[in-house]
Amino acid sequence: MHRRWLNRALIALVAPALIVPAVSSSATAAATAQVPSIGAVAKIYPHLEGGTANESAAKVLGPGKKCKTGKPIKGASQRTASYSPDYTSGDPDAYLITGARPSVFATAMKFPSTKAAIAYLHGYASYSKDCPGGAGGGTGGGGTGGMKCKSSMKKIKFNLGNERWGYQTKSTCTMAGVTSTSVFNSLFARQGKFIVYTGAMSMDATAPSIPASISMTKLALKTVA
Repeated sequence: MHRRWLNRALIALVAPALIVPAVSSSATAAATAQVPSIGAVAKIYPHLEGGTANESAAKVLGPGKKCKTGKPIKGASQRTASYSPDYTSGDPDAYLITGARPSVFATAMKFPSTKAAIAYLHGYASYSKDCPGGAGGGTGGGGTGGMKCKSSMKKIKFNLGNERWGYQTKSTCTMAGVTSTSVFNSLFARQGKFIVYTGAMSMDATAPSIPASISMTKLALKTVA
């Protein structure tokens, strides 16, 4: 049970802010937390070389009461990037999402103080325990169209930042007789007033590299400021 709500807490950390429209002004972008460039990420994930980073900036929303999203945190900023390979290269493998060629993203958050970052982190941990389906799109069975899923999770051990969590989740889902398996590495780290959250996902049942995921988190921590 502890592992389940902790993994939901990882998702809850970033999910509320992602529903806020992206900020496009250069002045605002300069003030937000920063994410790694596609060039830097491609050194860890070679299949992304020559690709693109789709970035968006958003407000950081605090944990609310009664399972509702809270208000924006003054002085906090968030930026998320999803990294894509070069789809114009003509390489048919560019469209594959496998353990060797995972889908990759990074979210970086900057708070006005270390105290504010800790309060946000621990606040969402409590929020996820009380409202397990209230963030990250929910975990109920609504809208699944008869899909049945089984999941397993193992902890990823690493040593970065002041606080850290890491899990590899494997989910096998069956719908209308068709079965598919995805594997998701999710790593989180807090360093002072900064929080980073990175993910790598495959859809072919093979696991993305854990050392690469740790390297990606380390890169995000170096870049966030």
